[in-house]
Amino acid sequence: MKTFLVVGLGNPEGKYFETWHNLGFKAAERFAGDLTFTKKGNQILATTHENGHKIMILKPLTYMNLSGQAVVAVCRKFKIPAEQVIVFVDDIYLDIGTVRLKKSGSAGGHNGLKSVSELLQSTSYVKIKIGAKPQTDIKGNTAAYVLSKIPDEVRPALNEAIDQAVAIAHDVIAGVK
Repeated sequence: MKTFLVVGLGNPEGKYFETWHNLGFKAAERFAGDLTFTKKGNQILATTHENGHKIMILKPLTYMNLSGQAVVAVCRKFKIPAEQVIVFVDDIYLDIGTVRLKKSGSAGGHNGLKSVSELLQSTSYVKIKIGAKPQTDIKGNTAAYVLSKIPDEVRPALNEAIDQAVAIAHDVIAGVK
């Protein structure tokens, strides 16, 4: 039996809940379904079992740019190797409604992924990227965009993408992807 850590990157404060940068949190919550999350230090965790494996679902409370702190703490405590970590994350280079699976590789400029990679000392964890590409020119102001509220008109496409991302995570755990 393996233990997998499924992580949703985001910011814990209420004003960020409906922003692009919290797509990872939304995917982790969707993955968890009716499970109850418990706050432990700088993390919110839920646990379940699937396909004979233990699954821990994590929402770091460290804010996006320090997400690696919570991820590495759980990995160390439960002896979870990087290859059994699955991270849901927003990606401003992917079209809205698009999902991409990366089994290893760089952070692609995403500060939350940079933190995870640096503190895990590995890029060999699974990244499930959810498209959040701006529909207009943001004039280089990436931070303002990712922290802006998601418009209602794109929510249906995002909900479908989050469902896709969750299905991919289940497939990774099952060994299908």
